[in-house]
Amino acid sequence: MAEKKTKGKQKIDIKKVENNEVRMVTFSKRKNGIYSKLSQLSILCGADVGFLTYSGSGQPFTFGSPSFDVVAQRFLHGNNHSGIINGEGYSPSSMIVEAHKKRKVDEFCKKLNNMSDEAAHASPSLPVESDASLKVGPKDDEEAKQLLRRFE
Repeated sequence: MAEKKTKGKQKIDIKKVENNEVRMVTFSKRKNGIYSKLSQLSILCGADVGFLTYSGSGQPFTFGSPSFDVVAQRFLHGNNHSGIINGEGYSPSSMIVEAHKKRKVDEFCKKLNNMSDEAAHASPSLPVESDASLKVGPKDDEEAKQLLRRFE
């Protein structure tokens, strides 16, 4: 009889995967598995399903049947919602993505300001001003978004 080449399906300890690359692969595979189960639940039971998760790097992922927007609208407005998104303003998923982008831009601005402060304190002989006009904040949103896109 030939020897088995793989270990097959085994029970694993549920704890955080320490290796970042392996953790990302595990997240992707398990996310796809959850999507498959949610799709089956929706088809078999006729349920409207909405699922939102953030990866370890903070990237949002959504799944919905019939769509995440429809399920989110129904959740926000109650069971009587028709499920039609009227196109006015943002849909819930785009609002989530915008909130995520804003959070990332704010984090980027804080890091940039901290680096500027550290440079000013580390070497007082350099002509680095600690002027408030040099601080990056939400008013510089568009410029910060462009910088963030360049460095991602």
